[in-house]
Amino acid sequence: MNLETIARQHQKDLGELDQEILAYIIDNQALVTKMSIIELGEAVHTSKSTILRLTKKIGFTGFSEFKYFIKQNQQEDTTADRVDIFDAQQQDIQRTIAYLDNVDFSRILQEMHRSETIYCYGTGYSQRKIVDEFSKMMMAVEKRVICLPNSTEFDMAMPMIKKTDMVIFVSLSGETEEVKENLISLKMRGITTMAFTAFGDNFFSKNADYALFYYITPIAVGKKSYVTSLVSLSCGMDYLFRKFGEYLYDLNESDELADTE
Repeated sequence: MNLETIARQHQKDLGELDQEILAYIIDNQALVTKMSIIELGEAVHTSKSTILRLTKKIGFTGFSEFKYFIKQNQQEDTTADRVDIFDAQQQDIQRTIAYLDNVDFSRILQEMHRSETIYCYGTGYSQRKIVDEFSKMMMAVEKRVICLPNSTEFDMAMPMIKKTDMVIFVSLSGETEEVKENLISLKMRGITTMAFTAFGDNFFSKNADYALFYYITPIAVGKKSYVTSLVSLSCGMDYLFRKFGEYLYDLNESDELADTE
């Protein structure tokens, strides 16, 4: 499903300004994927809140998801408007796990182990639910994980984050504007960072010390609703937890072996 199709489906919900903004976006899709919401607002002479309302009118959860959809449509030659949503789910999970199976986790796991505290920031509601679950699982291995619920509290926590800590950014697009400065500041202070985002070239993955990715296929549910399910991200975070548990088990085995020699 492309942007023109989505625009037609929601035409009766759109005002004249909305249609003008969408017309600009449709004509400049490659350019829009590189813009922030503020830059797009300046290009169409409107506010970022107007653009945010527009993205929600046409079925997206926000600008990041909207921009990710455009980027995916630019990259893929879609042969049909509708994909099999169950095949897409299975393929996203299988491709994510297959990719993670081939990642060298050694440095990431070492950094997680040495960290006094792992801070996690999810850029959206669904991402925050996933990192909350990750935090609960990490309690089982006695590793302190703090989930930062919003950008304001992230800013407040910044002075407390030390070089002995680690910060994980969990995102869909990897382009969330309000925490880009946080990532750069942490990098300048020598604090280990990791990004876990959807596959693609993005700000978080390029600037973090470590980057992991997951596959995600946009799907249409019903006549008008557009959905990006984060089930593959959930599997990815679960995989990371299991890898860390395996690392700790092997570490304990090595220590016990050394004690018997």
